[in-house]
Amino acid sequence: MILINFFIFALSLKPTFYTNHNYFYNIAVNDSIVYGATNGGVVAYNYLNNTFKVLTNTDGLKINRQQCIAIDSSGNIWVGSNNGIVQIDKSFNKIQVYPLERLPCTRVNTIYCLKDTILVGTQNGLLIIDTKGTSDNFEDDGILKIYDFQGLSSNNILTIAVDTGFWIGTDDKITRFSSDFQNYAIYGLENGLLRNYIRKIKIIDSNLYVGTDGGLNRFTGTNFDTIIMGYKIIDIEGAGDSLLLALDTLRQIGIFFQGNLTLLNSGIPYLVRINDIENFKGRWFCATGSSFKSDYFGEGIGNYDFASSQWRLIKDNCLGSNHICSITANQYGVFAAHGTRNSDARGVSWLKNDNTWQNFCQDTFVPTKFIHRCITAPDKKIWFGLHYTDSLLAISFEPENNKWYYLRQKYRGIDSTVAIWDLKFDLKNNMYLSLAGPSDKIWVYDSSLSTAYFLGDRTPGFEVELAIDSSLRVYSTVFDAAGGILMIDTKGTIFDRADDINLKYGKTDGLLSQFCSGITVDENNNVYIANDIGVSVFQNNRFEHIENFNGGVIYDVLTDDEGRVWVMADNGIYAYDINYKMLKSFTFNELNVNVEFMPVNNEIIQVQGFFYDRFRSCFWLGNENGLLKLEIVKKDTTSLDSVLIYPNPVLSGSVVRIKNIPADASVNIYSITGRKIVANLKPNSLGEVLWHIPHNTSSGLYFALINTGSDKKVCKFAIVK
Repeated sequence: MILINFFIFALSLKPTFYTNHNYFYNIAVNDSIVYGATNGGVVAYNYLNNTFKVLTNTDGLKINRQQCIAIDSSGNIWVGSNNGIVQIDKSFNKIQVYPLERLPCTRVNTIYCLKDTILVGTQNGLLIIDTKGTSDNFEDDGILKIYDFQGLSSNNILTIAVDTGFWIGTDDKITRFSSDFQNYAIYGLENGLLRNYIRKIKIIDSNLYVGTDGGLNRFTGTNFDTIIMGYKIIDIEGAGDSLLLALDTLRQIGIFFQGNLTLLNSGIPYLVRINDIENFKGRWFCATGSSFKSDYFGEGIGNYDFASSQWRLIKDNCLGSNHICSITANQYGVFAAHGTRNSDARGVSWLKNDNTWQNFCQDTFVPTKFIHRCITAPDKKIWFGLHYTDSLLAISFEPENNKWYYLRQKYRGIDSTVAIWDLKFDLKNNMYLSLAGPSDKIWVYDSSLSTAYFLGDRTPGFEVELAIDSSLRVYSTVFDAAGGILMIDTKGTIFDRADDINLKYGKTDGLLSQFCSGITVDENNNVYIANDIGVSVFQNNRFEHIENFNGGVIYDVLTDDEGRVWVMADNGIYAYDINYKMLKSFTFNELNVNVEFMPVNNEIIQVQGFFYDRFRSCFWLGNENGLLKLEIVKKDTTSLDSVLIYPNPVLSGSVVRIKNIPADASVNIYSITGRKIVANLKPNSLGEVLWHIPHNTSSGLYFALINTGSDKKVCKFAIVK
């Protein structure tokens, strides 16, 4: 058992995030670089050579979604999020996390840099950091925290400005502190402010301006005059003798000059949010969001072109959306679907082998953005399942020749539907479709798409995923109170219903739970079902269970090339050895990755994004924060003393596995007479050699010679019939 434990715990996962980072919450400009706090990390955009660099959660950020950003006098970048603050060095390589225990609250709204002092506005107080001139060394920092009982009008701080004192704008009025923080005054509606909810305070040429949802105020020394009324003011920036203003989503940007406000939003798409605006040495930049409630994607950085009097939007070519609901990977790259039931669906993204992206969303090739399933067929075509389309059911794509095929609704007589729950293929390239209402049936097309046939009965319910075994038994998971597993045994005749057997398995039949989502079938036709509280294994017509997932909600399950079972939960990834009943956890906390899923309900379809990539020896995981790659890494601690052969004895015609093989080793198989049966078997990325034993192999004793060049070992095993 020591050897088994060694193998199970010799695996590790190396995470890498791919994100959409074009939704900019806040920007700061220094020299030729625009730095941005975005929905998908921190971005450095060089506007002179038009290049992007991004740092994400897997580069050292606590989370991908960043809220605010500022640059200190040493050129270091300070970034705030709902998980504290970090500092990035001026080379944009090194990330330091500021100690959480020093913060009044981890939810950071705004950062203001003043020489050697960093002011941090949180949702529960003000933090003042005296860096002592060593901003990259946190050990000698002086810390001061200020709360409402010490003068703040509210602990929820939204904006900061500094003149001879400190102006702190909150969700309920403004507090002005003296330079030594010993005295303060509070300003609100009674002092002329148009609103008590303060969006921006800005000091320009000794004038202090305040932006609220009611308009623009200017401080007179004792009270506030009204400059503009009836406009929501998001941000304020000086532009010569004018004011550049970020406004509401309808008006977007305006310039205020000599009492007149002129809209300046040409080039910005309708209703796109403007979150920030900057004037750097006469160059105007704006931070754009999107026109949707979600921040899955954005419109990038705006750069004003004075020659054409319009904004030019610059976006990085990246993942199309941080919401991912389905993934497939093949020799052409990785495909991620971004379908939602709302208007913020975003088609599909293709990560090519040269690490560049191509996005398809209501364009020449893909006429819809509502794509929530993608799968690679045995003939290497990539199929996309659609929803909310009156004319199309699915689309296929052949990357080699850029050929597209469009499968129409009701083609070959199948029912109309509002969506495809799932689509899968058997080994002969027949396509199975699980249709939503009003059909609520499982249909199958033959490999030439010339014949369509429905299987089983009409079964209303929320069906999530299909699986087909080698005997053409069709399984479908149902996620609701009356859920479970539908099984259609076609007896190998998928176009003849006469001999079909239709069964439904529920909790009373042995399932852990009736709430079933992911499902997969291994090479031995064992069925693995992701229940919300564990995994049910249907083997030899009875259920066994895999449990103890640290309280995690189970979403999906799959097998890798070596037959190992992998489970995706909301708290991590788990590897399970079916032979030795051993479970190894890789929690997201241990991996230092921040993964968010949609709440578990009938939208479970939106969190199905878990795929084993045999071409790149990794897993791809989709969620609400982007595309997470988990590369399988085998620790270099394997010695020949830990080699394990199983099963032993092994059946002729099945697979024998030789585990814990060093990467530089090769394996030869010999009969008891010394005859070489097979030569130079190499280990896979998991340090495992697989020999698929021919069916005509004789029973008897066999030997495996493991050779590393510097060491050898002989192991014996038996083959039986």
